[in-house]
Amino acid sequence: MKNFSSRILTLAGILLIIFSLFLYWQKTTPRRVAFNLESNFNTRDAHQGEAVPTKLIINELGIELPVFGAEIVGNNWPVTKNGVSFLSSSALPGTKGNSILYGHNWNSLLGPLTKAKPGQKIEVLLSDGNIVNFVVDSTQIVSPNQASVLAESRDKRLTIYTCTGFLDSQRFVVSAL
Repeated sequence: MKNFSSRILTLAGILLIIFSLFLYWQKTTPRRVAFNLESNFNTRDAHQGEAVPTKLIINELGIELPVFGAEIVGNNWPVTKNGVSFLSSSALPGTKGNSILYGHNWNSLLGPLTKAKPGQKIEVLLSDGNIVNFVVDSTQIVSPNQASVLAESRDKRLTIYTCTGFLDSQRFVVSAL
């Protein structure tokens, strides 16, 4: 009986280690923040030489993070561990269109974003020193197949998203105007 118990405990330990490694991989893989995009989605950097976002500030949530440009290659969404990624093929903040920022759902990054509420102020600092102000309009939880939240818009929109849900299988999306 002791031999049987020790084998079960050993097997349980091995399974826990494998599951822990899976969770670590799940947490750090760039595909974690990806949306499943249609083939006609623009993925080219369109802002060379223009004032790009350098910092995201949401004071009410304690978020003040550097912003790094990111370009989709295939369906690989580059994501930084040091701040927020700006989808360089999206509109520049403050211009007509949908500006897209995204990042990991870690407490040190966009974890607090899930507490965003309509009416909260968002600031985006640009590389030319200007600040573009937004106000949270809405929040929603979507699946990675609902890429319509990233679609172009006719207004000056900011979309910020991070992962949420069981094993980060969904996206928490903040839309601000």
